[in-house]
Amino acid sequence: MLYRSIQIVSCGLLMVVCGCAHRANPAPPEEQSLFDGKTLQGWSAPDLSYFSVEDGAITGTTTPEHQPPRNQFIVWQGGKVRDFELKFEFRIFGEQSNSGMQFRSQVRELGLVHGYQADMDGAGKYLGGIWDEYGSRGSLAARGECAVIAANGQRTAAALPGAAEMLKGLNPHRWNTSQITAIGPVITLRINAQVVAILADHEVGKAAAEGVLAMPIIPGKPMKVQFRNLRLKRL
Repeated sequence: MLYRSIQIVSCGLLMVVCGCAHRANPAPPEEQSLFDGKTLQGWSAPDLSYFSVEDGAITGTTTPEHQPPRNQFIVWQGGKVRDFELKFEFRIFGEQSNSGMQFRSQVRELGLVHGYQADMDGAGKYLGGIWDEYGSRGSLAARGECAVIAANGQRTAAALPGAAEMLKGLNPHRWNTSQITAIGPVITLRINAQVVAILADHEVGKAAAEGVLAMPIIPGKPMKVQFRNLRLKRL
């Protein structure tokens, strides 16, 4: 009981450092749909043959006969996003499948997208964490962590209350909901309405204030990932 209390207090202190207090918002922002449920209009990838619309969802697929030479990202063409709330549903298939939702990211050489990723995988090992895709920092906030990265890159983390029970029983092959909220340096990731990771990134030269939204597929074992009901609020 004492250990759990220490965890809660530690995370609470980190959240104060993060600046996670509610902010007054006199006018609720408008919600924008990013996907019409029928076509890939408004989305682009270096090779769209790996992407389609199935089950009313943006679907990324690799098969033994059709494997990309490198990661493929499908990128929303609506421009860069700064402070926002993004909600969507997802499911992912394949024992070694890996994907996620890129945000505040940058499109680089060969269409590869670098930056923050709300991670997901078919085995559920990384699902619910925040990753530095193609960056040097690796895991920024693992599932169940409230993490602060200081201006000098020093990282401090504490367990979120109930971390051991987070996503218990979640089946990544079924539809689940995800919500990413980014306000200033503070990023909060929720899955099925449960807060699973909080990151406050202040690192000079590496923290990103804005960027694109994108979803990847990876080469290797066959996989399928699907996203639907993508809704964005710019805050």
